[in-house]
Amino acid sequence: MTGLTRTAAVGGRGLDRVPTTRRFDPRRHRRVPGLLDLWLVCGPRGKPALPTAPDRPLDAPALADLVRRTGDAADDVRILADDGARHAELFTEVAGLLGHDVLVSPDGADIRQVLPGRVPDADDGPLHALPLDRVTRQPMDWLVLQPPDLATPLPGWFAVEDGLVRPRTGVVNLPLATGVALATRADFVARRATAHRLGATATELVTVSVTARSGGFLIGDYSGTQQVRDAGHLAALLGELPLYGADLRLWLTWPSEPDEQAKLAAQAAELAETTGATVWTPPPGGRAELVADHRHLRALDAAGGVAAWQAHRPRYADGPPAVHATADGLLLPRPQRQRIVVTAAATDDEEPAVDPPSADLPDDHGAGVPESSARPPLAAEQRRAGRYGPPWLRPGQQVTVEAFDAYVPVTGDLERAVADGVPSAELFLVGYLDPRSAPDRADLLRVRVEPGGAIPVQVLRSHVPARLQYLLGAPDTYLLPAGRLDRARVRGAFRATDDGRLRAVDGLDGGALRIRSAPTSASSAGLPHDVSRWPAHGTRRAYALLPAHSRGLAPGWLPLSRRRPAARAGRLLVEVRVPRGRTLDVVATADALAALPLARGRAERLRQAGVELILTSRSYDRVRVDRVHRARDGVWEAVPGVAAGPLPVVMRGVQSTPVATSN
Repeated sequence: MTGLTRTAAVGGRGLDRVPTTRRFDPRRHRRVPGLLDLWLVCGPRGKPALPTAPDRPLDAPALADLVRRTGDAADDVRILADDGARHAELFTEVAGLLGHDVLVSPDGADIRQVLPGRVPDADDGPLHALPLDRVTRQPMDWLVLQPPDLATPLPGWFAVEDGLVRPRTGVVNLPLATGVALATRADFVARRATAHRLGATATELVTVSVTARSGGFLIGDYSGTQQVRDAGHLAALLGELPLYGADLRLWLTWPSEPDEQAKLAAQAAELAETTGATVWTPPPGGRAELVADHRHLRALDAAGGVAAWQAHRPRYADGPPAVHATADGLLLPRPQRQRIVVTAAATDDEEPAVDPPSADLPDDHGAGVPESSARPPLAAEQRRAGRYGPPWLRPGQQVTVEAFDAYVPVTGDLERAVADGVPSAELFLVGYLDPRSAPDRADLLRVRVEPGGAIPVQVLRSHVPARLQYLLGAPDTYLLPAGRLDRARVRGAFRATDDGRLRAVDGLDGGALRIRSAPTSASSAGLPHDVSRWPAHGTRRAYALLPAHSRGLAPGWLPLSRRRPAARAGRLLVEVRVPRGRTLDVVATADALAALPLARGRAERLRQAGVELILTSRSYDRVRVDRVHRARDGVWEAVPGVAAGPLPVVMRGVQSTPVATSN
């Protein structure tokens, strides 16, 4: 989840002005039930520390231990500190150690307090914590960092909107592709992860994930309470699902006690009668588990062996079920229709190829989908093996050791992706064994990856940056790092059609797989996210040449230089102090990318154009102006009366508006 700057809406009311806030005071802080708040300050070397011990920086284990000693084991954590996202990797590690979400403020935000209720400037009562943009003074959303091994795009326990954190209400439920997962406070994070892993299944089959307890169904709500409910109550909760005449698969684990098993079997039969659906369960004492491709659930018996699903049918069911149980523990649609597979660009006069129905695959899964690849074997590389490209990918990863085909999604023109490279702001591409795992309606390149050219996401031996942790829950997903793209070649391409199929494109094969710069709208100046930054330590002096007459700073980025440039008429020389890591080092980035010949970027072109450092607009307010000079008689002359301050503030007082000229 990302933090977005929005119009403030406090207490459920949208406000068309900047909200009234005040400095954060822990004594006036309003707490949210089920959320442990940690107030931290900036310690040595910019690391978080406790206000009571500001000289002792905290690492992830220390923070996790502090949470365990001071909060409830079921609580999520909120970090009350400015610029919390600056330490996203640290707090994501904390989330992994605790097994719960951690909420942090976005980079560039101050923690303030906004007054609740109808009167924004009331003087009494506890106050809501609110991240406020340091420049625009508008509220920003909290960022939710999920445990790395359980990260998903699904929402957290709390509602995060309008800069505030609010408790949700009602029954705890998470969306499945065709169904719903019911959870409790204790198993919410784990069920959220498994709910995301289950991919789209046959439309004939509705899936409900629920915990069986005491011969009934365990239902939780967002107040933190939970109760065992019967089939009638569960049917009422599922009232919005199209169940009558459908097939309902219960994703559950049976209890081990025989009397509880008998009660649960009776409840399954009652659920079938109440909903009018055929209810499918694993055999008594067994359970359901995800199969390798995460597209199906397999039924297991009490001993862990593969078993057939059991059907509980309503008395007045009309006709056979739409699905049937297979001997290998799956539920698959009955082969009643033919599957149309578009294998080439067909003309209006041509008939599409028709495959005979198959009992092994769901009918809707085969429609227009190219064949998936077998999972290749892996081996750990030596630490001295060739570099991968992304700096966070440490040496010694597990890589594929046999050639295989992967499907790489493409944004934009397919032909250009083959000729010039796939646009990306990362130093890797993502490949899938199964084209159905790729994003919906995405065009695909079919790529042959030679040994050593791919790293499975699920066995990464690196701490993945927060922006990429959504990949960790994806099945059969591989990274194709820029340093290994010489081992990947395009073998074909498929264009997504409006009806969700993939149509093969002729003539797009045989070329090397490349990465090219992402559009500037998706990256900083067209540079990858993993760039070299400057300065590495402390605060350093840099110089900017800005027009003397302008309506403001450039909206995207400014070039800076480490050395004082020569005087230029019509320009202002702005001497600034840059904090650690606030600029993109174009020269160092170009040197790093030069070792990745199949990663085509803008860094070298920027270096040849004389751009040394880039200051992005999100960091304008963090850079302090010391002096401003104006060119006169070929030399720089200091502009008198300029007070030091943030770059946008100082330049508003120094630059003048251009004079309009008439033709």
